[in-house]
Amino acid sequence: MPPEDWAEEVKLAVKMGYTNAKLKARPWFDIFEQVQAVSDATPNYFRLDLDFNSLLLNSGYAVPILRDLEEFPKVSMFETPIPQNDVRGYLKIKSRVSRPIALHYGVPNLTVCVRENVCDGFVIGGGASRVKRQASAAAEVNMPFWLQLVGTGLTATFALHLGSVLTHALWPAITCYETYSDDLIKDKIEVQGGFARVPERPGLGVTIDENALERLKIEPPAEKPEPKMRYCISWPDGTKICFDHANDYYREFLAGNLPVFKRGVKFEASKRI
Repeated sequence: MPPEDWAEEVKLAVKMGYTNAKLKARPWFDIFEQVQAVSDATPNYFRLDLDFNSLLLNSGYAVPILRDLEEFPKVSMFETPIPQNDVRGYLKIKSRVSRPIALHYGVPNLTVCVRENVCDGFVIGGGASRVKRQASAAAEVNMPFWLQLVGTGLTATFALHLGSVLTHALWPAITCYETYSDDLIKDKIEVQGGFARVPERPGLGVTIDENALERLKIEPPAEKPEPKMRYCISWPDGTKICFDHANDYYREFLAGNLPVFKRGVKFEASKRI
């Protein structure tokens, strides 16, 4: 999102009791403007985890950009800055960058991660058996992880239970719980100082909002054509490139055909007539 939207989101997060935010870093926005906006909008204790989804491409691009981002005290962690199978690239990043590096568990495999010191911890998600299996393996090698289970209040409650018993779920959890207009439970998950209590009643310990389930029940929606959009990206040197589909510019950046996280880049989205 644009810097001003990031700032508004984290302001709301602070009011709701959160102390961390995981934010998507994308090269069609100025990441430095975004982080500065969030830093200005939050108290000193607030921290940011930046997820690049491989869009820094390689260690040559990644190292100087990550080192510049380390100048912001609130930036606490980097997730998947480059493709996860680039072990040599991660070794270069780890030797030059001081913030922890998080990778999705499994690539490269745990043995390589530990032997080569590729990362500092993991992102773990999925069903209960998968989470418990991967979390146990992380505990065996004494590596922390953040639990990433995205969903409504039901999923967030499940994450609370899992996180409370997994010894190395020490990094902030990701649920996206607050993004839903109706969380499907009657018991609001209250966050204070970045923590939430685990319900102690039987089962998940929350009451399902049956009225919401009935109200929100729908037939499978008919397929609708995607809205016609125009996405334009411009750089300070005057270069401007437009695309008709979001996947197209994402693919071009990931292929290395467009500038990598340049300062001053601007993004515009508009409907085509």
